[in-house]
Amino acid sequence: MKPRNRFEKAVAASNERLTAISDKAEEWAVRNVVKHIAFRTSGHKCTCGDCGERFEHKGKGNVTIRCPHCGHKVEIMDTLKRKWNESNYFSTLEAIDGLQVQRVFLLSATYRKGKPMTTDCGEVCRMWLNAQGKVAVTARKRIMGYYVDSFNWASSIELRNLYDVHWCISDTYIYPRHSLIPELRRNGLKGKLPDNCHLCRLMSALLSDNRIETLMKSGNRRAVAYFVNHLLDLDVCWASYKIATRHHYVPNDYGLWCDTIRLLEKCGKDIRSMKYICPKDLKAEHDHWLHKVNAIEKQRRDKEKLQRAKQYEADFYKSKSCFFGIVISDNDIEISVLDSLEAYKAEGERMKHCVFQCEYYDKTDSIIPSAHDLQGNCIETVEFSLSQGKVIQSRGVCNSNTEYHDRIIKLVNDNAHRFLEARATA
Repeated sequence: MKPRNRFEKAVAASNERLTAISDKAEEWAVRNVVKHIAFRTSGHKCTCGDCGERFEHKGKGNVTIRCPHCGHKVEIMDTLKRKWNESNYFSTLEAIDGLQVQRVFLLSATYRKGKPMTTDCGEVCRMWLNAQGKVAVTARKRIMGYYVDSFNWASSIELRNLYDVHWCISDTYIYPRHSLIPELRRNGLKGKLPDNCHLCRLMSALLSDNRIETLMKSGNRRAVAYFVNHLLDLDVCWASYKIATRHHYVPNDYGLWCDTIRLLEKCGKDIRSMKYICPKDLKAEHDHWLHKVNAIEKQRRDKEKLQRAKQYEADFYKSKSCFFGIVISDNDIEISVLDSLEAYKAEGERMKHCVFQCEYYDKTDSIIPSAHDLQGNCIETVEFSLSQGKVIQSRGVCNSNTEYHDRIIKLVNDNAHRFLEARATA
């Protein structure tokens, strides 16, 4: 790909000047990046994958021991395999021509019984940053394939379009001996590199976002690790974070805390008040405001549904008004037909079922009487089929059956002629 701007031209020029990886960096990667194993058979006979020498170990389970021959730590594996392959990515940091580059390598190790380990190290891509935090990549070509490791090893490392796969493989082990551009050291990236966040994203954010610089210089590595990967949360919660930090409040879970801040904002609360943003029990506070938001959302959806239902209110009254006023009762129970959309909604909320949500008011073949006691307490909601001339279902709270269930069904069925007559005369 041809360079399109001044930054990419500088990257392409510096890319040609990079030299091969140092032997010390590759030795460090062999020790720390790939897993080291020892093959063990059922006779407690082990073969070191690093040096190929044999030794005995009578312990049980996959434990890590030190090989008596080469002195390397190896993990015991109970297997009859004679060959094992292990591969992983690692990277180095270098400063060149005022640019920061993260060089990503793929280290492959092959273990064979009775032979020393063999390794192969190949460079895959280089992530470049300038002093303003802009990112570019020089990499090998990708070939058609689903897997991350689908690179054309015969291609050269040159300027390419930046894809998700480059971000994915650059989030890996970092060689501890590194060089940084002055701007990164100035913005707080000093000493031991953080190992709990994507380093390239961190460097880009440090150079382009003064809020990440503030977090880094304050020494709050957990906050840095979270907000580097959730910059939208930082936009919402930055003012709240500064106030909470000023009062020495440190959340034990920044993800949960940011979710709580967003919930408070949806509820119309002041997200700059210590009363709300510095809870003692973060999880309980989060769950409390989540319940509030769910209730507000449910109320909004019900209101919208009722407004949509109002469009068909004329048809509802036209088809069902002939049944209004019919009341069936005995000594303990009174049954009357629901006569408005609001009544359907209230019935569904009281009885905790779907008579309103599933739009029973729009069923032309059904009418919905409600059974209640003489004190006005709801007992069951009944669905009466006009075509069948009988009750097809009757539901209590949460669709359960009450002690009056059979009695209600019999009472409605015995008075079915009243509904049929009202329909015939309408």
